[in-house]
Amino acid sequence: MLQHTSLKSVSLAALLMLAACAPGNVSLSHVHVDGVYGAGEFSYAGAGRDLRVDVAGNPFGGDQAAFGRKVTDSMQGRHWGPRTNFTTTPGPDARDAYRVVMLFEPPGSLNGAGLCEIAPSALPTEPGQDGLSLFGAFCRGDKVMTRIKGRVSGAAGPDDPVLRELVGQVTTGLFPPERSRNRSSRCRIPLSC
Repeated sequence: MLQHTSLKSVSLAALLMLAACAPGNVSLSHVHVDGVYGAGEFSYAGAGRDLRVDVAGNPFGGDQAAFGRKVTDSMQGRHWGPRTNFTTTPGPDARDAYRVVMLFEPPGSLNGAGLCEIAPSALPTEPGQDGLSLFGAFCRGDKVMTRIKGRVSGAAGPDDPVLRELVGQVTTGLFPPERSRNRSSRCRIPLSC
């Protein structure tokens, strides 16, 4: 149990260091990695296959399906682990128990715990906030495996590189790598172990 807690702490520390080193003006917060999350489960869910993404909210208006494609295009290759095809229209090879929720403009009071329990069309949004917020979650059924919130200012539209960077950094944060359970006791810097 102590090793598992230590592993979780290392993963959280790595995500927080990632947030501190984030380029541009993207800030990450509300990082949560459930104790049962493992990179192996992410591999099972998405390795070499489609992984469903539910995109809720659209800060720029317009066609929701087209906006969803912009979001999933920005997710491709921005995660740890095996090649995964993030898509709003998964094929038959997708594992139905797994999905990613990307909620744009969440209310400030939303802590993210219910992101996997609520139907995407019923997720609350709060347009008109200062900057652009994105709350992402990796779900197994209605259980949140990981979640992270990102915020950025200056996103002018769905083709803006600022939006692409926000989505990319949230995606990276949703799928942290597992760290070795057999690290040397002399290791003082978690990312170098």
